[in-house]
Amino acid sequence: MTSNLLKCQAFVLATRDLGESDRLVTLFTRTNGRIMTIAKGAKRSRRRFVNALEPCTLIQANIALPRTTGLSRLDSAAIEESYPSIRSDFKEYLYASLSCELVSLWTREGSPDKDIFDIFKWYLDGLSDGTDPKERTLFFKTRLLTLVGYAPDFGSCIRCKGAPVGPILFRIPAGGFICKACLEEKDGRASNMVNAGVIGSLRFIQKADPSRLSRLHLTGPTMNQAWNIIKGLHCHHLQTMPASYKVLSSI
Repeated sequence: MTSNLLKCQAFVLATRDLGESDRLVTLFTRTNGRIMTIAKGAKRSRRRFVNALEPCTLIQANIALPRTTGLSRLDSAAIEESYPSIRSDFKEYLYASLSCELVSLWTREGSPDKDIFDIFKWYLDGLSDGTDPKERTLFFKTRLLTLVGYAPDFGSCIRCKGAPVGPILFRIPAGGFICKACLEEKDGRASNMVNAGVIGSLRFIQKADPSRLSRLHLTGPTMNQAWNIIKGLHCHHLQTMPASYKVLSSI
């Protein structure tokens, strides 16, 4: 038995079948955070949801919240934005799926976070406008890590607090970089050495207004190093490798 009906904007993050006729739908709302819902009869009744339960879809949802415990019920969903370009490009869809997975992993049931909702919408809007999907996803992942409180200080060495200059060592478990002057023999210098420009770019992504990020374009080694740093930080703090990363690495 339910206590009230929630009407809100929501992103569909994931869906899976439940029994012969129902579907479990993970939603991310601006007002109530992540909500796991059950869409009764969604597999049999196409008229009620009409493609509204596809991941990366922005919907207006009517959700019946439980009185005490148990699943919420998704009573209806009307599409606000379906982002068709994402579904027509396989790689773009994979990057968007990774971002959906990261939002689901980093957010808590019933804990609203309008900043994450807004940056996720900014991200999907940009993909729809034709922005490079890997670059846009890097921007989103960096901002998401900042919003959940696990981003390092990209502006100062974890030992001397100095600015990044020249080749530096990024230590994911330590949550930051070690400048050249502070490097010790025990630190090692091979696999994690990065250019200071990579760290400067990540700091810009972290701090700049999202509207300014279109000015930044990362290519080649800079893009790869920045991507691997943010990927490593997410995986380290989540203590898991999101499944979408495995799919992306296979293409």
